[in-house]
Amino acid sequence: MSNISIIGSGSWGIALAIHLASLGNNIKVWSFMEDEAKLINEEKKCKFLPGIDLPENIYATLDLKEAIEGTELILHVTPSKFTRDTLKQYKEYVTNQKILICSKGFEKDTLKTLDEVFKEELPNVKIGVFTGPSHAEEVSRKVPTAMVVASEDDELIEKVQKMFSNENLRIYASKDVLGTELGGALKNIIAFSAGIISGIENLGDNTFAALITRGLNEISNLGVKLRSKQRYFLWFKRTW
Repeated sequence: MSNISIIGSGSWGIALAIHLASLGNNIKVWSFMEDEAKLINEEKKCKFLPGIDLPENIYATLDLKEAIEGTELILHVTPSKFTRDTLKQYKEYVTNQKILICSKGFEKDTLKTLDEVFKEELPNVKIGVFTGPSHAEEVSRKVPTAMVVASEDDELIEKVQKMFSNENLRIYASKDVLGTELGGALKNIIAFSAGIISGIENLGDNTFAALITRGLNEISNLGVKLRSKQRYFLWFKRTW
């Protein structure tokens, strides 16, 4: 049993909270909105995950200090555009915790990856990236899912694999943080395009397969150009 802090009470943050709480961990969730925190604590519900009951060992707070104190792992799960501002608000409370970035995307103004943002703000903290092809509502319903944890810190990788893994969630490991972040963010563009194809008449499986195949290739090529570790990036792609 571990004490875990989750920064963000959106669908993905709460889905991860449900998964980790169901494995016996104590979860403290920081919420920006009072009504969301109240719904979590009093009704054990999340407005983004209708029909899902939250375990009793999930507690929501509006206080960042309270959310972080006494925990051993911090999951950062805010939208990418709010990442640096939110991090600035709670970084003074981080002591010996490791941080797992569960958000996808880039910093809008600088186009930096979220890992780069964290290293600028918290240069001495062990950081990992947690991403993959996952829908929050399916994770909350225990639908089998595969994810990737990437970090330069072997202890963090091992910790996340042991803490998160069960019969419903398989965690792959990677040392390529950049490639993992790029894959997690850029695959959404392909996913949006796949949705468009699915809705257009006279386009079928051939078109869909072409998009996915070439999309994965373009993501991989871009990753290599941006100095991702090619061998790991391609391995990461195969886990999808």
